[in-house]
Amino acid sequence: MPIRNVVFDVGQVLLEWNPAAVIARLQPDPARQALIRQRMFEHADWHEFDRGGLSYDSAISHFARATGSTEDETRALIHATRESLAPIPGTIELVEDLARAGVHLFVLSNMPTSTYDYLSQRHSFFSHFKYLVISGQILLIKPDPAIFSHLVEKTGIVPAESVFIDDQPKNVIAARECGFEAIQFRDPGSCRAELRAYLPTLN
Repeated sequence: MPIRNVVFDVGQVLLEWNPAAVIARLQPDPARQALIRQRMFEHADWHEFDRGGLSYDSAISHFARATGSTEDETRALIHATRESLAPIPGTIELVEDLARAGVHLFVLSNMPTSTYDYLSQRHSFFSHFKYLVISGQILLIKPDPAIFSHLVEKTGIVPAESVFIDDQPKNVIAARECGFEAIQFRDPGSCRAELRAYLPTLN
């Protein structure tokens, strides 16, 4: 079937996501860096924050206790990670090219509501997307098939007419199991090249 829709993840696809670098900038002790990574960003509770099970304020208190940091330190770290989410130029160019070509664009991202609210006020490229599914808003998270079903129900898109782009293999697999075409994102150039298999007119 012809491809009419492209669905983008956000972190490490549209925007850079490297919390380890942020931690290292704020915390000079390597042992503390490792502890914060393990008990915060690499812990299942971070996914619960993404899913909306922890509010912004609750997350600050929770991760402060988990890492032995103060709440002010934890708040500063979360804010710094949000600030570090800089656009990946090649992917933004791809989004703009697809929009000009009339391809319908969507977002499906694991992200706390507070982070999306922050980012959407800073980056105009979000206006290219017809609909955005943010995990923290709907209490569902990839790779749960229910989040893909939510996108389909809310937008009416046909999975077989849609390509999903994500950097995480488990999410790519889940999308394919839900009937989507899917690309594992590695860099903007290879992503554009793989998309041409579905959209031959793409430059």
